[in-house]
Amino acid sequence: MSTLFGFTLVMLLIISNPSTAQGQSPVSLYRPQLCHACYVLLSPPWGQRQSFVEPPLVSAPKSTPLSSSQDVTQADHTEPSVVIKWNELMLAAVRNGPPRPTVIARSMFMVHTAMYDAWSAYDGTAEPVIPGYVVRQPVERHTEANQAAAVSQAAYQTLVALFPQYEQNTQSFSRLMAILGYDIVTGGDASTPAGIGYLAAQGVLDSRRDDGSNAANNYADITSDVYPDLYQPVNSADPTTGKVPGQTAFDPNHWQPLRVSTGVIFDAGGLPVFDANQPDSYRDQSFLTPHWGVVTPFALTSGDQLRPPPPPQLGSSEPYTDALGQMMTNDEAYKAQFNQVLNYSARLTDKMKCIAEYWADGPRSETPPGHWNALAHGISYRDQHSIGDDVKLYLALNGALFDASIAAWDAKRAYDSVRPVSAIRHLYNGQTVTAWAGPNQGAQEISGDQWQPYQALTFVTPAFAEYVSGHSTFSAAAAEVLTRFTGSNRFYDGETVLYDDFNRDGVPDMLGQHVINVGGNMFENSPEKVIVLQWDTFQQAAGEAGISRLYGGIHIQDGDRYGRRMGKQIAGQAFALAEQYWTGAIER
Repeated sequence: MSTLFGFTLVMLLIISNPSTAQGQSPVSLYRPQLCHACYVLLSPPWGQRQSFVEPPLVSAPKSTPLSSSQDVTQADHTEPSVVIKWNELMLAAVRNGPPRPTVIARSMFMVHTAMYDAWSAYDGTAEPVIPGYVVRQPVERHTEANQAAAVSQAAYQTLVALFPQYEQNTQSFSRLMAILGYDIVTGGDASTPAGIGYLAAQGVLDSRRDDGSNAANNYADITSDVYPDLYQPVNSADPTTGKVPGQTAFDPNHWQPLRVSTGVIFDAGGLPVFDANQPDSYRDQSFLTPHWGVVTPFALTSGDQLRPPPPPQLGSSEPYTDALGQMMTNDEAYKAQFNQVLNYSARLTDKMKCIAEYWADGPRSETPPGHWNALAHGISYRDQHSIGDDVKLYLALNGALFDASIAAWDAKRAYDSVRPVSAIRHLYNGQTVTAWAGPNQGAQEISGDQWQPYQALTFVTPAFAEYVSGHSTFSAAAAEVLTRFTGSNRFYDGETVLYDDFNRDGVPDMLGQHVINVGGNMFENSPEKVIVLQWDTFQQAAGEAGISRLYGGIHIQDGDRYGRRMGKQIAGQAFALAEQYWTGAIER
């Protein structure tokens, strides 16, 4: 316990007090109240069963042993591996940047691919993901000390390339290298751990330079054979165009960008608002990375390989079968699914609010890909992972999450579907509805065109289309990878005590459980009683992540359900490919 607790303090110092030897002032960009504590061996708030049917607790045979190859000199695993240390530091960088789940999924995949490739040079079987950069070392060099040095150099080199501003502001990456006792190198050397780590990072960065993400231009939209034109929204945030809810030119089957306050002016309650006559008080949303469906994936054959059928369309009498197998017309399904979201809003319980808040992953958080990376820390701790175990787990996990981002965004661009905030305001324009009326106001009768999701008033609906749910796709993919890797879908075990205190109640959290104290929510002063969220299985956690988006007013049923279905399929492919790399069975 003391070793892990000591590391927690070290990591907190690295992130929250990043002053340097040159006497620079500390720069604290870390917001612990809005994210996991620094060393999250996990506080994860995971929820109880909902109305959906969950799979029973099962054990699955592991396709490969979790331990490192027999020729590796083993080290003590009572403290987290360097893989976990670097992952947690990366999460700190993620939390202090914009909440771009696609970009974050790509970055995390790249960092963990580099770490895996560096490690593979010191394993007797594994093959690197990127060929031609690292070479297998003689067996006498296959020690965890060499693995740790190579992995750390790979992590550092990739992180400073992907998060340069965070390193400039905090020096956190270089500080961790110093704490671990490693020098930072400026070139590759195929015979030293540091040089191999450098080469592994270089290989990943080179391989992703032209992957269709347009990283060189801050991931701005680009054209391609699939998307010959830049994305243009059908609807508008500008009410003078007539393309907003309730107006004749609004298309209720397409995404609408929202007008968002820039924080220049505030209302009497201190909340940011905008004035249509003051242009600097607002900005209009732009679709986040609409080109992402053509980014080169890890295991998928293409972004549209698993594209689901289209979502329901308002005004269409064509037959529609929803994700649960219910048959009706498109128009009926559309109205039913958006009405379901409205009905949830009218009867939100404290528990539903806790669920919506925990999985929200909005600004100043790690987004769903980072969230599931954090959850996996607890599995690493519970199962006493070696470096080899962790590089394998995080390669498979982040490969699946990266592919989930590509597949989900392919569907979002292809169907350009409307969000609940726009659809409900359109369907009930000029009518009175019963719904959540705002923080601490409960359910009241409000104007339908003023309906708002259960979210922080400073956080608007994300700037991309509804269908499919990214949360659902990411979460189902992660749950499947964790199940396959560990050989069981068990999450909460009632025994594993972690070294995190997410709710700051002075009591260490348990794996698979999160306690929300009275008034512990952030969107409003709730709950009135202590709420305990707990998951027996990874699938229960993933299912709750999905349903949370309906409680929060961000997604509809089929956006959630088809996302879950797609995520599980994505994970199957990603895990199978990752396993081929670490068993050496990959065919080039």
